[in-house]
Amino acid sequence: MNVLKVFSFAAVTVAIALTTACSGKSKPGNAAEELMSSSKEFEKAEATMENVNSSVGKPIELGENDILEFDGPIPAPVVVDFSASWCGPCRQMHPIFDKLSRKYHGQVRFIYVDIDKAPQLAKQYGVEAVPTLLFVDTKGQIHRQVGSMSEEELEGSVQAIINSSQTAPANSPR
Repeated sequence: MNVLKVFSFAAVTVAIALTTACSGKSKPGNAAEELMSSSKEFEKAEATMENVNSSVGKPIELGENDILEFDGPIPAPVVVDFSASWCGPCRQMHPIFDKLSRKYHGQVRFIYVDIDKAPQLAKQYGVEAVPTLLFVDTKGQIHRQVGSMSEEELEGSVQAIINSSQTAPANSPR
């Protein structure tokens, strides 16, 4: 990453120097101002990339207008956490869910559903208590867990749907 920063900064510096030198309109201090402006733009772009990278592996949060369907085979296993902001056990599981979402990024999709923001999804899946977790394998089979889980229990369930999905018939999508 540091090599990329140095290379990008050097490229911007050379481009400014060439532009100033070729235009014949060089004014004292102009190149320095352009360099500072370019440095600030580079820092903004770098900050944007950090924000994008920090969101990689985070669970998807569904709201009231979102749809959640598991009709038949799906491309990857899914874990859905039905929770609420006022639920103590849900808040305790939140960092564990986030951690496993990052750990299994690319293998399993993790989804949050706040039952207060998306009550229709909670009703659709018969959620009567929180936390309720749905573990959906690639065949679309749903396994339900009601109540809080430890990190080890949650990870064990994630591993189980990964293993179940790997033994899926060859003609089902992965």
